[in-house]
Amino acid sequence: MSRTLGFFFLRLGLLIACIGIPLTLLPGQATSAGSSQASSSTPPAAPRVTQYTLSSDKLQKAHGLYITENVMFFFGSFYGLALMLLFLRCRWMVKFRDFADRHSAHRFLQSTIVIPLFIATTGILTLPLMLYAQHIDREYGLSVQGWGSWLRDWSLQVLLGMALFTLLAWLLYFAIRRSPRRWWLYFWLAFVPISAFITFISPVAIEPLFNQYEPLQATNPALVARLEMVAARGGLEISPNRMFEMKASEKLTGSNAYVTGFGATKRVVVWDTAIRKLTGEQIMFVFGHEMGHYVLGHIVRGFIFAASVFLAGFYFTHKFAAWMQRRWGAIWGIRGLDDWASLPALWLAFSLFLSCSGPLLNAYSRHLEHQADQYGLEIVHELFPDSSQVAAQSFQILGEEWLEYPYLNPVAVFFSWDHPPIAERIQYALAYDPWDANPSPEFVKPTAPNR
Repeated sequence: MSRTLGFFFLRLGLLIACIGIPLTLLPGQATSAGSSQASSSTPPAAPRVTQYTLSSDKLQKAHGLYITENVMFFFGSFYGLALMLLFLRCRWMVKFRDFADRHSAHRFLQSTIVIPLFIATTGILTLPLMLYAQHIDREYGLSVQGWGSWLRDWSLQVLLGMALFTLLAWLLYFAIRRSPRRWWLYFWLAFVPISAFITFISPVAIEPLFNQYEPLQATNPALVARLEMVAARGGLEISPNRMFEMKASEKLTGSNAYVTGFGATKRVVVWDTAIRKLTGEQIMFVFGHEMGHYVLGHIVRGFIFAASVFLAGFYFTHKFAAWMQRRWGAIWGIRGLDDWASLPALWLAFSLFLSCSGPLLNAYSRHLEHQADQYGLEIVHELFPDSSQVAAQSFQILGEEWLEYPYLNPVAVFFSWDHPPIAERIQYALAYDPWDANPSPEFVKPTAPNR
């Protein structure tokens, strides 16, 4: 499902953590109750699944949500582009620049004035979209977060954006002033390690600002034992101190799990909603999916892929923004690309590139998620009977919880789905059976003779 919350944070999130966003099981695009023991709130046995279906009432709600979110996705993108044009036509950035010039001649100090003003103004002007998106999530029962808590999270996102973008903008304009022709390459060389650092520290420094995490060993040791069985089946040692339970039920109603970070901060997170609503076998499959991201190196591979796309994006921004500056710079009051007033033009150019490359990033994400599905099916195959049905039931539950519409338009999937559609994932889970055929399973070789 598309989870568009407006152009500003779509682009902000891509810049801050697009190459470090947690890889999740959540269906669709891309937050306190819980059982203390795996067996204390075991859900009733799920009916057998042969295809993805919804009851008539949920189907109606899913269709309404599907239409609303697709309209929001495209409207939010066009609104963001129009907002940058408004910045340029009204010369708001020129006024911010002149204000900074009057108070300091030091470029870094100027950045601490200009960039927060830009981020705050953009955030306020996109706030109505954000508020409406949260209203939709509450209206459809996807969110239970109160408005006070939501505004706190939004304010914190804006503050984090101000801090990060001040640093990035200062580096960007330093590169432009030092090398007007190759700044895009030098800025990329600085951007990549900063993004890697943010990806590294996010699980311990950023994500806990928005959600509560507890060691899974402390809250659900029985579940940890099951997950260790899955890890052992894959020949991988994942210490229990890398397994966490997230108190998602304080804000959201659906189930999910994800893997995030890398190196010393790499961890698997299971939402408390998943622990409460899924059976032990279903959580084992979910964990197997997340372990697939872990074993197959998807975070690093995704990082490298997105970094490559960003390199092309910075080059496009260099060319397109320079063309805009030559043609309209005098009208907009821009002295050159090294002028703070050029930031909306640079942002506009990069946003155009992201809008065009978004389907490519989503397609690669769908590929990684499909591989993780395949790994999850292979890793649990020998751990309990009818594992394909368990996987299909897991996807069915996720689709029902997040109200994914069964009859998706391929165009919508192409533009905004970063996970394979639930209907496709269920059919794949039911049809995937390499144990009685040649070739054998790709990622996890069987330890027992074929049936």
